[in-house]
Amino acid sequence: MKKLFLTGIIGLKLCSSFAQVVPEPLQYHCFRSTEPLKIDGKLSEPAWQKAKWTSLFVDIEGDKKPKPLQATRAKLLWDDTHLYIAAELEEKNIWAYQNKKDQIVFLENDFEIFIDPDGDAQNYFELEINAINNTFDLFLPKPYRNGGNALINWDIKQLKTAVSIDGTVNNATDTDKRWVIEMAIPFASISLDNHLNKPEDLSLWRINFSRVEWNHDVQAGKYSRKKKEDGQGVLPEYNWVWSPQGKIDMHMPENWGYLVFSDKKVGSEDFNFAIPDIEKVKKIAWDIYHHQKEYFAKNHEYAKELSLLAIDSTVLKTSELTHSIDIEATSQTFVITIIDKAENNKIFLNQDSLLKISKLKSL
Repeated sequence: MKKLFLTGIIGLKLCSSFAQVVPEPLQYHCFRSTEPLKIDGKLSEPAWQKAKWTSLFVDIEGDKKPKPLQATRAKLLWDDTHLYIAAELEEKNIWAYQNKKDQIVFLENDFEIFIDPDGDAQNYFELEINAINNTFDLFLPKPYRNGGNALINWDIKQLKTAVSIDGTVNNATDTDKRWVIEMAIPFASISLDNHLNKPEDLSLWRINFSRVEWNHDVQAGKYSRKKKEDGQGVLPEYNWVWSPQGKIDMHMPENWGYLVFSDKKVGSEDFNFAIPDIEKVKKIAWDIYHHQKEYFAKNHEYAKELSLLAIDSTVLKTSELTHSIDIEATSQTFVITIIDKAENNKIFLNQDSLLKISKLKSL
């Protein structure tokens, strides 16, 4: 076991490529709706008009790739019972043929929402929707990278969705403008173990949005995904997201953006929100996690000492907070433990993405 004592809200620099390219997660400040919302895809209510759009979506890998070819943005509201999400997708060719619930919607152009209410990268929810208002919702107890098995039979009960079209669907003879999505997600339907995931003022959730866009062909008036020149499969899709992931993988909940709930009514003046220190300490643990995975890929075992992961202690930022990091590993398992004495927290993360936070026992 190797221990490293760190002082400060860590500006931890680990010398593998991945941790250095993940941008800071974006924030969206979600205000309360001032009125009932009719889910019709039109966003005509004053509450929607006052709600701010997110920044325009970017490539999933961030600045490493060109900006998206077409604009996408989203906005959110909430009340005592629902989270409301709207999205606007510019689209010159609007097409969708999958019309049965829980078909694999992302095999055509779609919009996707990922929600992790408690921010532990476990037990999270995904919802996909296409231009003909067909949905695919699923629950993941853990990410695919850790052997997570998507529960496709799980449904967001009493979900309401609607789509409006500025153009025509599945008509290859014209040019379209955009499609707009509106939805109401009951908090009770994304809750587990009789624990209601109902936010309060300044509650912090992890969330992200993704748009899957395919190159297409038209044959006999029907759209289809464009095949590669050699005919072996189709061209890869574009992945345009709100808060970039750093790599082509939406199932890294630790990299999603932050959804900050406010009890203020929509239209109120925006506010500054400082990400809690615990989130910064969790980021340290996730950095080490990803470097352990990269080390394993190269060496077929996990690093048993932090020094093998080349932590550069010269870049640490000093403050009143004091942390210590322990790492224990066998060839096939590891445990990262971070003690934050100032905040009285103990953070635990293992090779299966199991993250736990507990309070230190008083002496």
